[in-house]
Amino acid sequence: MKTKRKFITSLILCCSIFQIIGMTNVNALDTNYVDPKENEEMIERANKAPIEPDKVAQTRASYGTYPTRKGVILVTSDKYKGIIPLGHAAIIYTPTTVVESLSEGVTMGNNNWNTSKSQAYGVTVKSTSPTQDAKAADYCYNQRGYPYNYDFFNINTRTKFYCSQLVWAAYKDLYGIDLDTSSYGKAIYPMELHDTDKTSLIYRKK
Repeated sequence: MKTKRKFITSLILCCSIFQIIGMTNVNALDTNYVDPKENEEMIERANKAPIEPDKVAQTRASYGTYPTRKGVILVTSDKYKGIIPLGHAAIIYTPTTVVESLSEGVTMGNNNWNTSKSQAYGVTVKSTSPTQDAKAADYCYNQRGYPYNYDFFNINTRTKFYCSQLVWAAYKDLYGIDLDTSSYGKAIYPMELHDTDKTSLIYRKK
């Protein structure tokens, strides 16, 4: 336990140094506490998971196509600068945009993760309808302007958000659906949004 806490502390310190020297484009500072072994196991599960049809898919031809539907959750396991296992999460707002939380806070981004990320996953909550997913995206959109949450274990605040906390909060507050797992205690790691048994994988880049 002490070893893991030291690992978490050192990564958070590393992240702070990046911020000080101006590396403000870090996508998911919230994941600086990840255990490398647990992280790799989550990625392995995501890469082996079956791809299922989206809720609005009518034929098998729609399996695994890059999502543009409002309310689909996007997750990446990409490492920052190819070294630090950060990861990132967002929710689709329009076919070309996502809502996400970066170092500057909750903002809009491009829905181009199929080209901008080395690896990307699209997941959808099993028990919700497309209309409910769209409302979850609206919830996230309405948080624009709120600052980034560096207190990774304080997931219950609604005055600041990190990327995966933002998506988690939408489903928790609107529908009482908890997308967190027990892997990182109260903190929510982006890959947990795939790893939970409450979501289905509908897209994997490779």
